Amino acid sequence: MRDRDLDDLFAEARREAPMPSADLMARILADAAAERPAPAPARSAPRRRLRPWLLALFGGGGVFAGLATATLAGVWIGMAQPAPVAEALWGGTAGDPLESVDLLPGYDLFASLETPVEG
Repeated sequence: MRDRDLDDLFAEARREAPMPSADLMARILADAAAERPAPAPARSAPRRRLRPWLLALFGGGGVFAGLATATLAGVWIGMAQPAPVAEALWGGTAGDPLESVDLLPGYDLFASLETPVEG
């Protein structure tokens, strides 16, 4: 068999393209319909979740994690009150009464309120 014979054979096959019968097409379509999956039930609208909205409010997950860490560190420092931290942040000692602490040293803003206002 030569290449020319093979080309002639393919050309003849293209001219006489067989068409499937209507009965065969009906059976193929029936088999396809039987194998098709059942439609999924309709889902309700998704609920709006609070977590993504809250994370976006604070600037994302990383920022929120930093805020949470700083909050926990502040609570721990406030509850444990380690002596080196207390001495570094506050010059007094832990035994000083609150009345002896000057919260605004050298700040005489309210001294002017003692004099009567003329008007």
